[in-house]
Amino acid sequence: MKYLLSFLTIALTLAASAQNFDTELVTDEVNVPWGIDWLPNGDMLITERDGQLYKLSKGNMTAVKGTPKVVAEGQGGLLDIKVHPNYAQNGYIYLSYSKPMGEKLATTAVVRGKLSGNNFVESAEVFKAEPASETRHHYGSRIVFDKEGYMYVSVGDRGNRDENPQALNNHCGKIHRMNDDGSVPSDNPYNGNPIAMQTIYSYGHRNPQGLALNPFTGEIWEHEHGPMGGDEVNLIQPKKNYGWPVISYGVNYNGTKFTDITKKEGMEQPQIYWVPSIAPSGMDFVTSSEYGSLKGDLLVGSLKFGYLHRCVMKDNKIVEENKMLEGIGRVRVVRQGPDGFVYLGVEGKGVLKLVMK
Repeated sequence: MKYLLSFLTIALTLAASAQNFDTELVTDEVNVPWGIDWLPNGDMLITERDGQLYKLSKGNMTAVKGTPKVVAEGQGGLLDIKVHPNYAQNGYIYLSYSKPMGEKLATTAVVRGKLSGNNFVESAEVFKAEPASETRHHYGSRIVFDKEGYMYVSVGDRGNRDENPQALNNHCGKIHRMNDDGSVPSDNPYNGNPIAMQTIYSYGHRNPQGLALNPFTGEIWEHEHGPMGGDEVNLIQPKKNYGWPVISYGVNYNGTKFTDITKKEGMEQPQIYWVPSIAPSGMDFVTSSEYGSLKGDLLVGSLKFGYLHRCVMKDNKIVEENKMLEGIGRVRVVRQGPDGFVYLGVEGKGVLKLVMK
């Protein structure tokens, strides 16, 4: 009884604290914001899924020309954006997108380029997932740099769950690690393996649309969409198999099973999973003191239910969860900015800033 009362007290405290937050509109000039990042001067860069990159500078929104052509169908389009951690020295910006490959095929790709005024120039491909597919879903795709300067890219299974995520001879259903020019680090777990894609860092993923560096530990965290149920948050470790589709807490969309097991030796368990699915998209750790007790916690966007999901962290584990900003809309991207505030990309609303009431 004492434990139950303690748990209820914590839950009620978290629920109450969730009511202390609101949002302020930053811009409504983008319909489906997919990725957000910042230049050193404070300008915000925003990707619109239909293929347009925007620069928001002192309240003025400008379209950036010269970005790659995208397949803006299904879940595809212009996806994530990441400013190089050493941008002041090299000027590099990275874009992930669904790349057209002929008339029917498409794949996840990453280009690196620079800004010259309002133009994306010197664009060069640094990563392309193989094989390409006729499907228009499960591209991933987020980009993160770790503290050592390595780049991580998430790629979905492209809807081919039976062949791609458990096989090492393709890029799909994987988290990839590479140097900033796309080359393979010498200590990558499959470097030199003759049957594996050399950039693979972890595998057995379904559709990872969240990827974040935990700045307190230096580790990479990921979340991915399950089928009907079984969305996951994972702590990503090299050479680990995260199980999809051999193990899962979800079922097919028609309610039938595709697996009878949720655990198996040699396959990682998620830090948390959601049944029913919340359709997670976008995640970031709160490091600033702008939000009081939120510092240190992980925030995840929910597309399905339209809220911000708080994962309370303690000793590098998720110990509690609660909902924030219920009814705000489909949260596609969650990023803490250099000013210490958290920014949300919400479909149909634009970019919002999280504030205390």
